[in-house]
Amino acid sequence: MNTAEQLRNRLWDAREAASFLKVSRSWICARVERDEMPYIRVGGLIRFVPSQLREWTFAKDQSRG
Repeated sequence: MNTAEQLRNRLWDAREAASFLKVSRSWICARVERDEMPYIRVGGLIRFVPSQLREWTFAKDQSRG
């Protein structure tokens, strides 16, 4: 796997997800607690699959209007 593939397949932590969505880390944590956004658990850690987060974001945007 080359570097580009590794970056594409890399999981995000809450800080990176917050940065992508332009929200606070606490906003991310609140949504995860309420199970309102896609995430996975790796051991005791919360991680985000970038492609799932993008799909969720755009699906939420389309449902508004």
